Amino acid sequence: MAATESQATPPTKKSLAPRLLDEVCRGRDNNLNLIRFLAAVGVIYGHAFGVPGRDPIEPIHRVFGLGAGDLGVDTFFFISGFLICKSFLSRSLPEYAWARFVRIFPGLWVSSLFLVLVAGLFFSTLPALQFWSRPSTLSYLLHNFTMVPGFGARQELPHAIDTKIELFNAPLWTLPHELQMYMLLAAIGLVGGLKRPFVAAAVSAVGAATVIARKLFGVHLLDVDRARFLYFFFAGATVYLTRKHITLSLRGLLTCLGLIVLVVAVTGRLDLRQGALAVTLPYLLLWMAYIPGGFLRRFNELGDYSYGIYVYAFPIQVVLFGTQVGAASIPNFLLSTVIVLPIAIASWHLLEKQALRLPLPAVLSRLSAGTAGNKKSPAGPARS
Repeated sequence: MAATESQATPPTKKSLAPRLLDEVCRGRDNNLNLIRFLAAVGVIYGHAFGVPGRDPIEPIHRVFGLGAGDLGVDTFFFISGFLICKSFLSRSLPEYAWARFVRIFPGLWVSSLFLVLVAGLFFSTLPALQFWSRPSTLSYLLHNFTMVPGFGARQELPHAIDTKIELFNAPLWTLPHELQMYMLLAAIGLVGGLKRPFVAAAVSAVGAATVIARKLFGVHLLDVDRARFLYFFFAGATVYLTRKHITLSLRGLLTCLGLIVLVVAVTGRLDLRQGALAVTLPYLLLWMAYIPGGFLRRFNELGDYSYGIYVYAFPIQVVLFGTQVGAASIPNFLLSTVIVLPIAIASWHLLEKQALRLPLPAVLSRLSAGTAGNKKSPAGPARS
C-alpha cells in the first residue's frame, strides 16, 4: 500500500480500547506495511532452515508442524483477501484488473530479468550467452512473465547457480494461486455474490473443510495448498464484508493467544495446533494492523518492501548456501535479509510505487466508463 503520512498517536490505554473494525480500516494509517514486511522476512527465515536439507525443522516448525514461511504466506493471502475485496467493491472491473496488473507484473518482470542477467554473469555453470540463450532459460522467463494459473511459476532454472539445490526462485509458486484468488473473487462479485457475506464465508469454509478432510481423513478433494489459500483469502474477504460487526479488542487478542497456548500445552497433535493457528491468525493480524499506534505507524511511511523481498530473496539464499559463511541456517537468514533489503527498497521506490501511478489505458478507461455502480477507492492493491 502506498506510503502516507502517519497521523498515529502514541500508544496509550485509550488507543488499546475496543474499536470497531469498520472505523479503523477506512484510511491508510495502519501497520499493514510492517506486517507484510515481517511476513516476507518470515519466508526468508523458513527457507533458511528448510531448503538445503540441513536443520529441516525450524523452531516454529517443531511446535506447529509448519514453518515461519508458511505463516508468512498465509498472512499475505488473508491481507490480500481483505484489501482486494475492498478494492473490487470500490472500482469498476477494468480498474480492478488494472490495479492488480500493475501491482504484480512490473515488479515480477524486472526481477525475473534482473536475476537471470545476474545469474548468467556471475553464477551460472555455463558461459553467459550460452546460459541466456538456452531453451530452459527462455522458458523460465516466458512462464514467469505470464503467471497464468497452470502455466506460470517456473521455479527451476538449470545451470543458473552452481549448487546442489535445484530450485532457483521457489516463492514464485504462490503467485498463480494469488491470481486465481483475484479472478475468483471478481467472478463472485460480478454475479452479486459479494453483496451477501455468507457467499465469501462459504468459499472460505470449503477451503477449510478440504484441508480438514485431507489431514484427518486422507480424503483428497482439492489441492491442499489451493484449499488453504481459499480459506485465508476468502476469510479476509468475509471479514471486510462483515467489518461493521467486528470489534478489535485487547480481550479478543488475549483470547486468541490463550487458545494457541492452551492447545499447544494440552496436545501434541500438530493438526490441532495448526487448526488453532488457522482460526486465530485472522483476528491477530487485524488487531496488529489497526490497533497498536505510536512509532510503529511510522513504518507505513517507508513503503511496502514485502514484494521485493519475496521475489528477490530466494536466489540470494541459494547462492549463500554454496558459501562457507552462508551455509548454516541463521547466517543464511541474516545475510540474505541484509542483502535483499536494499534491493527491495529500490524496487519499491523506483519501480513498484511508480507502476501504481500508471493511468488506466484508454481501452480500459472506455470499458470502465460503461461500467456502472462503482466509485473510485483509496484502497490499495494487495501489496501496495
